[in-house]
Amino acid sequence: PLMDMGALKPVSSALGRGSGACLGHLSEPVLQLSAASQPQGAGGALWVATALSGAVVLRSLGARAGRRGRRLRQRGHRVRVQAEDNEFGLPPKLATMAAALRSLPSDRLRYQQLLAMAGKMAAFPPELKTPENKVPGCLSTVHVHASLSDDGTVQFEGDSDALISKGLVALLVVGLTGSTPEEIAQVQPEFIKASGITTSLTPGRNNGFYNMFKLMSSQVEMLKGSASSSSSTDETPSAENDAGKGAAGEPCFVPKIYSTLSRQKDALATLEPGVVKMYICGMTVYDLCHLGHARIMVFFDFVARCLRHFGYKVVYVRNVTDIDDKIIRRSQETGESVQELAGKMEDEMRKDAESLGCERPTVEPRATEHIEEILGMIETLEGKEHAYAGRPEEGEGMDVYFRVRSFGTYGRLSRCNLEGNRAGARVEVGGGKEAPEDFVLWKAAKEGEPSWTSRWGPGRPGWHIECSAMARKHLGETLDIHGGGPDLVFPHHENEIAQSEASTGKPYANIWMHCAAVRSTDEEKMSKSLGNFVTIRDVLKQYSGEALRFYLLSSQYRQPLRYSEDGLKQAHERLLKMYSALRGISVPADKESPSAVLAESEQGTRFNVALQNDFDTVNAISVMAEVSRELLNLQLSEEDGSEAARAGLARQLRSMGAVLGILQDDPEVVLRGGSDADADFEARVEGLIADRAAARAARDFERADAIRKEIADLGVVLEDNPQGTSWRVGTVAS
Repeated sequence: PLMDMGALKPVSSALGRGSGACLGHLSEPVLQLSAASQPQGAGGALWVATALSGAVVLRSLGARAGRRGRRLRQRGHRVRVQAEDNEFGLPPKLATMAAALRSLPSDRLRYQQLLAMAGKMAAFPPELKTPENKVPGCLSTVHVHASLSDDGTVQFEGDSDALISKGLVALLVVGLTGSTPEEIAQVQPEFIKASGITTSLTPGRNNGFYNMFKLMSSQVEMLKGSASSSSSTDETPSAENDAGKGAAGEPCFVPKIYSTLSRQKDALATLEPGVVKMYICGMTVYDLCHLGHARIMVFFDFVARCLRHFGYKVVYVRNVTDIDDKIIRRSQETGESVQELAGKMEDEMRKDAESLGCERPTVEPRATEHIEEILGMIETLEGKEHAYAGRPEEGEGMDVYFRVRSFGTYGRLSRCNLEGNRAGARVEVGGGKEAPEDFVLWKAAKEGEPSWTSRWGPGRPGWHIECSAMARKHLGETLDIHGGGPDLVFPHHENEIAQSEASTGKPYANIWMHCAAVRSTDEEKMSKSLGNFVTIRDVLKQYSGEALRFYLLSSQYRQPLRYSEDGLKQAHERLLKMYSALRGISVPADKESPSAVLAESEQGTRFNVALQNDFDTVNAISVMAEVSRELLNLQLSEEDGSEAARAGLARQLRSMGAVLGILQDDPEVVLRGGSDADADFEARVEGLIADRAAARAARDFERADAIRKEIADLGVVLEDNPQGTSWRVGTVAS
């Protein structure tokens, strides 16, 4: 008990069943009681009783206080009845809690009650600690997360790293859980006044509380909108429509995507209905790809898959930079031609992408195949006086530069200040520049370097102009989505915007997406130039490409990922458990798309809601883990109908996996080490399992345990269930 139950029982029994829950320990002689559920016979009234200085105060949120008051008077209590007008639109549970807190004589006692309640809240799942669930404007770190139950009510989870904030989280999470979206929409954000906790809130904590409520409300709105979308799609499909599209061919789901340009999540509004034009800056091909490249390839491959799942047609263009200073320097070191080196490393890049389960982009243009388009854009810029030619310090011909200050909105993507920044930092520039911030569009040829003929003499394109020219040729003057790594925001993407919009007079891209870096330490990104990188090939010596893909998708894409062997091992184990859940279940090839399959279940809806929210793979994978656990539990069940239930859940899990690009292989093959597994090793394991079964049958458990240990030492995990014993490979040993 959190307080003197001897003092509590007389009031509790007088009020009726269900009214005996208290909020916390009270250090002063004050008896406070809140109704955890509706008292029997209350006729819809919710009650709070407070015994203070020998008097009981009944607060009724809906009248009918008289009968309860008479009961208490019969027991010798002095009773005063007060009515509540619930002026802030609070749902019943939160109204009861707020009134109970307000009845206490001091904020110190109110905080004690809240902290006691916070101590009883379930632990906040680590995978939900994402930027989408973090409350802005708080002095401490606060996370909240909403989900929709089968009965249409909202369930909340929350946590904070500060004690007082934990109490405020508890007030909202406990008070709003179990309410409907419509009830939550009625709550006014000033309702904290109803609890009496106002005088001692610092400005930062007060702002944080309001931001917490606003974030929870916006999450509920998103859940409500998604539920409406999914219910409307149930009436949609006709045979001639593409899977995942409405009757008019429109996408069923419209994602909200965080744009670096707007610094907020913007609803995807495509220029052409139902078609997404997406350009991603690809690799400079002079060496093997590292894990930073892997994250970019995997994430944007997933984005393309997800958009198709939502019902869009996706035109995905990812360029290949096959002419660059780095390629030239490396070719000089190896003695290969630039063309030979670039072609060889492009092939290796494609092999890496394939090993990670990445589908080929719609178009993979090379810079050297677009010289005509590049020259045409430069000539246009020069004609509009956004570009000028300057004599280089060495080499034949002329350099051509972009006149940065001629473009009035330069810097709006990166929020950069021109003073002190070098816009052309990627490349060396000559002495013919008008201003230090101007960047090169065309570089005069140097001896021994590849070059092309131009009106300014022989030369080659600058890095920035290549993407603008290729994007325009294959996707048009305005893109729906442009993306890449975080180091491209400035100067590369800033320069792309300037030269493209100066050339066409039209917006270059509506949404800018940037996938954060993989870090080798907490502060240092993985980079070839820093020499601190791990190649994809290095990881594939121990792990499958699917395990690496799952690892890269298991974190929030806008947050830097600190690479660790332990994190990769954990992701591998989680993936194997999902395959274990699918083991032994025959799931025929579905004629329906994943979007149609997932529309059939509440879990599928939650999966879609997560992905609509800025491609939230963390929460989507959390739903997949939930389905996987249900499947594993059903493996232990012998109840009638469990096989049909397993098949339905397996179909859901496979469909979710298809959107992420995982869980599409034969579980038995994966769990036994892949298609190249050693047949002799399998025979040895099977023999040991048979020996263990015989020992168990003979009740020689010591022998059975010894065999199990021998099997474990081989890196094999045994899984016992009513159907017998199966085995799978374990995670890679340290």
